[in-house]
Amino acid sequence: MLREVFSEKELQKKAVASGFYKRKCDFTPAMFFDMLLYCASRIENISLSQACTNVKRCHGLKITKQSIDGRFNEEAVWFVKEVLKDLLEKQLNKVFCPGLFSKFNHVRIKDSTKFLVGDHLSERFRGFGGSAGTSHACVCIQYEYDLRSGKILDLNLTDGRRNDSTDASETKGKIHKNDLVLRDLGYFNLSVLTGFADQEAFFVSRLNTSVLVFEPETQERICFKELYVKMSKQELTQCEKQVLVGKQAQAKLRLVIQIVPEQVYQERIRKINKKNKEDGWTTSEDYKVRCRFNLFITNVQAEDLSIKEVLILYRLRWQIELMFKNWKSVCKIDKIKPVKYERFACLLFAKLILIMLNMQIICNLQAHYFKKQRLILSENKCFKTLRESFSNLRGIWKEKRKQSEKELIRLASQFSSNHWKEKRKNKMSFLEIIELLVCKSDIYEYI
Repeated sequence: MLREVFSEKELQKKAVASGFYKRKCDFTPAMFFDMLLYCASRIENISLSQACTNVKRCHGLKITKQSIDGRFNEEAVWFVKEVLKDLLEKQLNKVFCPGLFSKFNHVRIKDSTKFLVGDHLSERFRGFGGSAGTSHACVCIQYEYDLRSGKILDLNLTDGRRNDSTDASETKGKIHKNDLVLRDLGYFNLSVLTGFADQEAFFVSRLNTSVLVFEPETQERICFKELYVKMSKQELTQCEKQVLVGKQAQAKLRLVIQIVPEQVYQERIRKINKKNKEDGWTTSEDYKVRCRFNLFITNVQAEDLSIKEVLILYRLRWQIELMFKNWKSVCKIDKIKPVKYERFACLLFAKLILIMLNMQIICNLQAHYFKKQRLILSENKCFKTLRESFSNLRGIWKEKRKQSEKELIRLASQFSSNHWKEKRKNKMSFLEIIELLVCKSDIYEYI
């Protein structure tokens, strides 16, 4: 499938459609794309002169840096973006573990990452700027993947001013029947979340502190101060309630409640007091009381997802934070040197293509080794190895099947030697969480 996406025939077809292909030019779309991926794979920024050297070495074509620079135009951006789109549509992924949330079609985890770019890109990628000397240009990448298979469901580039709540509203039509959506507070939009029921989809979300909740029978607003006192007297650390959410169009949902440790509460209060003091505000008593809880709302029935499973499931969101860390620390996606927009966009899309290729390999090998050895490969360690093995990665999609299989076997052997996830001190490991959710075990009582 990858060889089909990156074949000279397919690349030329996309280049013709975008207006990028010039028949009289010896520098073919396949050569340009190959050179672009090489530049995107390097930690250091590759100059146009170095790109010329790469083309000469790999394709035997002598080309000037002015010629390469001229190829970075709007048509080139469209061309590379179409390759990324095609790759998104033709992913091959295995379900990580068949028993993991098998009642749901996809378990969709979404988040965004932002990074500043040069002011000369502000017309394309608007930022916030400000008196602190921050850039007026900012790139936002919206990323969504399926926890069950590792398949990338959405990968979209926007400017920094477009917030996550807007994204939630504009992309709600992409949610399908029996999908389970995990959303952080940035994406909180009550009308969008409750609308998932009409699509026969499900969600788990943190509850926004400004949203009111009421008792279904009495229509009285829930007093979290009284709730905290009651749970403390009964020595309960977690419970759930059926509630009505929202002041206007109220929705009946499950509210999952967890009391946080005292040190967590004190840290939350310290941070919010500091922020409010800087803004000239005072922290309300109601907000302070809510800080004693982790509050989640969901439309999944208790028999399908228990309190404990809701709390553990939501912790899996940190996997996407680790992914963004890999993108920045390993792939250097936020370290493209100041260049014109067309070259910047092509390089950024090329880096995303490489990330997708890496994820295809890593996720499929993760599924293989989890099934075979009940161990989980570390994305961070695998990303680093793949970054240093671009020529081998290139061979996987460029060479014939037998040679590609040899490269994959070599990588698999390298990964399985010392690329496993390690347990962090005083933290529940990813493997433990997966085992708990799959096996319904009571071994891990505290999370």
